Amino acid sequence: MDAIPSLPLTRALGRFVSTLRFEDLPNEVVEAVEWRVLDLLGASAAGILAGNHEGLLALLAGEGPVPIWGTPEHRTARDAAIINAAVSHSTYFEDGSRYTGGHPSSALIPAALAEAFARKGDGRRAVTAIAAGYEVFLRLGRAIYPSCVRRGFQSTAILAAPATAAACAVLHGLSEERASHAIAIACSHGAGLKEALKAADSQPLQVGRSSEGGLLAARFAAAGATGAPLALENGYLRGFADDARLEGIATDLGTAWHIGETYLKIHGGCRGNHAPVDAAAELASSHGLAPGDIEHIAVAVDTITRAAAIEEPKDGDQAQFSIGFSIAARLVTGDAMPARYTDALLAEPAIRDLMARTTVVADAALDEGYPDRRPALVTFVLRDGRRLEAFLHHARGEPENPVGPADLEKKFMRLAEAVYGPAAAEIRDTALSLASLPSLASFTALLSSAPAASPVPA
Repeated sequence: MDAIPSLPLTRALGRFVSTLRFEDLPNEVVEAVEWRVLDLLGASAAGILAGNHEGLLALLAGEGPVPIWGTPEHRTARDAAIINAAVSHSTYFEDGSRYTGGHPSSALIPAALAEAFARKGDGRRAVTAIAAGYEVFLRLGRAIYPSCVRRGFQSTAILAAPATAAACAVLHGLSEERASHAIAIACSHGAGLKEALKAADSQPLQVGRSSEGGLLAARFAAAGATGAPLALENGYLRGFADDARLEGIATDLGTAWHIGETYLKIHGGCRGNHAPVDAAAELASSHGLAPGDIEHIAVAVDTITRAAAIEEPKDGDQAQFSIGFSIAARLVTGDAMPARYTDALLAEPAIRDLMARTTVVADAALDEGYPDRRPALVTFVLRDGRRLEAFLHHARGEPENPVGPADLEKKFMRLAEAVYGPAAAEIRDTALSLASLPSLASFTALLSSAPAASPVPA
């Protein structure tokens, strides 16, 4: 671990959180927050369409003022944070960061919006809180990744608590001291295992519970509770990483912003699938190939991506981590949206046949530069004897290979219209003008006025 700064990290982050004002945010940060709120609501709709909310609604029964997005149900802010975070994460269609291995939007936006609504905050305060939460998530994540994953932790879950605490500290208007305590308390309330990803029906709960832990930590600090001043240096960072990098956590807080480094997805499933899917799709499209033209597909990825892959998935949930399935879904059906990751499609003969002709291997040479790049090499051997290759440094949606606003709106509308009906367009427009809202009440009402969900159109 690097040398410990003279100022405790919880104090440095607490000072940043307590002094941050909406006016301090660059326009591009405000816009990035609004787009990620919209994108997360689309990911949540995918989870609703998959029925991933039903078990949690039964488990966390009760009433409250905060909506469970895409349903007529309402819960307390704490339970809404758990359920909305878990459902938003459940199809792995939210944003993410290759520098942290995690998904900040599902980790902190549900709790931030729940607490902003509960405290009658306006759009500017909500955007400021989310921006603060992103910064804490991404800076702490850079310090511990990929060591945390190699040690068996899921970074989204372990980063959710301090990031959510930071966001909620903004919403409570906590002082530097109180915000520092909120982050320190939250350091012991984020927990999650990488192995849990192999049980996709229950894994999202660890993200929801960690998000709730951050919300609770901020409330506890607001009520006067204290946290250990060196909770990050002597606890969190040592506990989650072999050699945490401290130098970037508190450097240039408030002047250097990291939200723009997060990626936005256009395919379902694990991010590690996406560069291979994009490369395979490019080969098929540019050469006019059908699946039947391909004798064999060879995929090479970095060792970290391969370690997370499940290349003999037993069901649709595990297929979310299968590069072979994801490529087959894209080439056979035309897309790899979340609705494709089902038991039924996994059993389709055309899918099984193409998966049987696909091999996925780790190439240590592709680790070079990780995570600044997350490359994939895809090779097609065709039945006519030709050999074609495509290499990508970055999947679509990364800052270096961006997806435009039209594609992001299309993604959202395709999912949201199936859940919200005609209200989807108003939700889109409201999310993209979040900072201008004098109150979150009307936006919140839109998110709870959902008709019965219908299947995603093919």
